[in-house]
Amino acid sequence: MNDLRLALRSLARTPGFTAVVALTLALGIGASTTVFGWVERVLLHPLPGVSDPSRVVALETRAPSGNLIDTSYPDYLDYRAATKSLSDIAVFKERMLALGEGQNAQQVFGELVSANFFDLLGVRPVAGRFFNAADRADTPASAPVLVIGESLWRMHFNADPTVVGRTVKLNRQPFTVIGVAPASFFGSLNGVAFDVWVPVMLHPRLLGPSPWLEQRGWRALHTLGRLAPGATLADVRAELSAHAAQLALAHPNDNRNVALVALPIARSPHGIHALLGRPLLLLFGVCLLLLLMVCANVSNLLLVRATARQRELSIRQALGATRGQLVRQLLSESLLLAFAGAALGLVMTAWLADLLRQFVPVADIRLALDAPLDPVVIAVALALTIGTAVLSGLASLWWATRPDAMIVLRAGSRSGSLTPRAEFARSVLVVTQVTLAFLTLACTALAIKSFRAARQADPGFDATHVLLAGLKLDASGYTRREEGLVFLDRLQQRLGSLPGVESAALAEDVPLGLSRGSWEIVDPAGYVPKPNEDMRVYRNRVSPGYFNVMRIPLLAGREFNADDRRGRPVAAIVNETFARRYFGTTEAIGRTFTAWGGDLKLTVVGVARDIKIAQLGESAAPYYYVPLAQLFTPDTGITIQLRTRGDPIGALPSLRALLREVDPNVPIFAALSLEDYVSVARFAQRTAASLLGVLAAMSLVLTGLGLYGVLAFSVAQRTPEIGVRLALGAQPGDIAALVVRRAVGLMALGLGIGLAAALAVSRLLATAFYGLSHYEPALLALVVLPLVLTGMMACLLPARRAARVDPVVALRAE
Repeated sequence: MNDLRLALRSLARTPGFTAVVALTLALGIGASTTVFGWVERVLLHPLPGVSDPSRVVALETRAPSGNLIDTSYPDYLDYRAATKSLSDIAVFKERMLALGEGQNAQQVFGELVSANFFDLLGVRPVAGRFFNAADRADTPASAPVLVIGESLWRMHFNADPTVVGRTVKLNRQPFTVIGVAPASFFGSLNGVAFDVWVPVMLHPRLLGPSPWLEQRGWRALHTLGRLAPGATLADVRAELSAHAAQLALAHPNDNRNVALVALPIARSPHGIHALLGRPLLLLFGVCLLLLLMVCANVSNLLLVRATARQRELSIRQALGATRGQLVRQLLSESLLLAFAGAALGLVMTAWLADLLRQFVPVADIRLALDAPLDPVVIAVALALTIGTAVLSGLASLWWATRPDAMIVLRAGSRSGSLTPRAEFARSVLVVTQVTLAFLTLACTALAIKSFRAARQADPGFDATHVLLAGLKLDASGYTRREEGLVFLDRLQQRLGSLPGVESAALAEDVPLGLSRGSWEIVDPAGYVPKPNEDMRVYRNRVSPGYFNVMRIPLLAGREFNADDRRGRPVAAIVNETFARRYFGTTEAIGRTFTAWGGDLKLTVVGVARDIKIAQLGESAAPYYYVPLAQLFTPDTGITIQLRTRGDPIGALPSLRALLREVDPNVPIFAALSLEDYVSVARFAQRTAASLLGVLAAMSLVLTGLGLYGVLAFSVAQRTPEIGVRLALGAQPGDIAALVVRRAVGLMALGLGIGLAAALAVSRLLATAFYGLSHYEPALLALVVLPLVLTGMMACLLPARRAARVDPVVALRAE
């Protein structure tokens, strides 16, 4: 405590120095803690509100090709009954639902879950109860009950405690609210906030008949498991492998070479971590580089301070203070500075915690990306603070406690000068800063190039001037196929007449969104699959006019037309990769293939250009389109697509008016431009480029300040020497050149080391980001320019001051 009091008084005597160091440390600690909070929320703690989430694992079905796919309900029941290394297994499926009726219906995002869902996750209600055996929630006769989220309870029901037991309309069907989930629980899909939970067996009541609850080959469910006490992932994988082999023998048509694998939640292919994982890890790595730069900068400042205090410290040592006592005293000052910086950094973290949400693309779902200051984040901030204090103080501790106190006293130094070893230490710190700054700038430049490449990439369609509007007919009471088709026919006939609309179409899926869409196993006539070849091919149900609206060129054949209806041969338009892979040519008109479990034969009527389906960097893959009118089902999500002459959002009011005329009970659940929708494909690159750009600017400032400090202090220490040189005939330009040469030497060494490190980093980033090659020498060369300019600005004032030294004044001072 005495050391801390002395340290506090010492720092109070130099408020300017204390403020600069504290703010510099706040910058590094605050940035690192903020990004770690995001990493902790997205990757380390992906299921908030869940009890002991480290014991919860994702169970994914592995297809014969090795790809991960969803699980079927019959498989889930078999695994749940037979697996002992998991205390329980639950399933869920996300669905967009409608709460209320008519145009006043509110879109809510719900999960259809097995009855044991909340028990497996260890979640307790804040009001009412969750599903139990009395609901018969895992039987076809399930009671129409639902659980609502705390946010929906607060915003839609005004936190009314009597909501439990109330009947509400969900997809125009009466449901009884039996419980309210806690505010800390958002659901089982990382990063997505769900509003309601309904027993999975109520799917037919909510969304109409569907085969996926009965058919083993219909894989549509996500699966979670909780490790039994003492069990490990390895135990689960071994047991699941054995059960998969038994199911393959019992059901060879559906389960041959199919396995269920257990993964940590953060490695599941579902959730926001699949998009944000790599950018956040890169961002956190760069924040640590920035923190090291902060340490180097503060070390330089503390070294200067220790130099100015060397006479004081030497007197203490001469009077009997041990080196350990001096170390403790100086370390107390470093710790006080670090904790002051950490306090400011935590304020910065609390302020920026929701910044990540600003980079999330427009979406029709509510996201859960809050990163509060929980104990883990605070513990990391404390660890960073202590580490920063030690690293920042090492140089000054080494300098101030060297065993030469009597030499300093005999020298009677007034100002304190640096020995060559101390001068070398300061130079090393500056070189380290330049190296780390080069790495930071290199990562930023690579991220910006990736973002530019993503923006300029050709997705295969034209996203400009297209309005998207989402409908859910099953949520509006259209549970019969024929009724839904009548409504869609009436709607499409009038869409093209809307003011400012050039063309209109309907589709099930939109490319480059958060979901790849739906797939079917195809069997092209005459094609022999390779061993373990994945014959799952993604598809889209579209109306006539779709290819015109999306500006997707047809390479052969025709687009769908009014004749492609129920009762006629099922038509298909395949992309060029589908045609080449399965038919050997793009001249595939008239070729056939089966899908939908082999029950449906499709005839190719057109070949379309390849487009990007899920990611800009994806390789071309087979894809096909089928007529919406021929294969429409009530649970098909419908997206209206309007190509407009001007701003697509301007057509939204007239579209809403048209829908009220056609059927006032069908609301638009989500509306946005296609350009905004596909921005999700550039989400990772945009986030990395934007945030890294801020960190790069910080690193340049720190580098400039560090270099300036070294040069300015060196000029001050060498003023007598400069006076002698000038007195002996040196020109001011020669003196300025001495300072510049010192700066050039330090910059060149730091740039050389940084370039070598950046080459290795660029190779790693090329595998994680779109549009990058393994080596980017031209881009890395450009990174040198801002650092060189920073170095020039940093040495300008010290060089000017050195050139203006008055030799008479300098010699008198000596």
